[in-house]
Amino acid sequence: MKTMKKYFETGWNVLRPAVTQDAAGGVVNTLSTHLSLTGRMRPLTGDKRISAEKDTYFADHVFYCEPVDILESDVIFKTGSTATTYTVKHASDMMTMDRSMQVYTELIR
Repeated sequence: MKTMKKYFETGWNVLRPAVTQDAAGGVVNTLSTHLSLTGRMRPLTGDKRISAEKDTYFADHVFYCEPVDILESDVIFKTGSTATTYTVKHASDMMTMDRSMQVYTELIR
């Protein structure tokens, strides 16, 4: 993890969906900042299929970071001049025993 950490970039935010009410009492779906972190986003070659139970997820990028609270409903957002948004498809740290986390994502076009 120490060697991988030197490639991590700052400016990454995890946004979590929240349901609120507007002034008229209607339901409004919003994204609020859940946490800020450092990590590294890497594109995958082609579409990688990830199977989890009976569903199949399609991801085109993988995000590496330290183990944190990321759910499949979250959105990962990179701040800065090249602001980019990714939807989380699958998050796992099982292979590295709590040293790093791999989050499979799909770029929002």
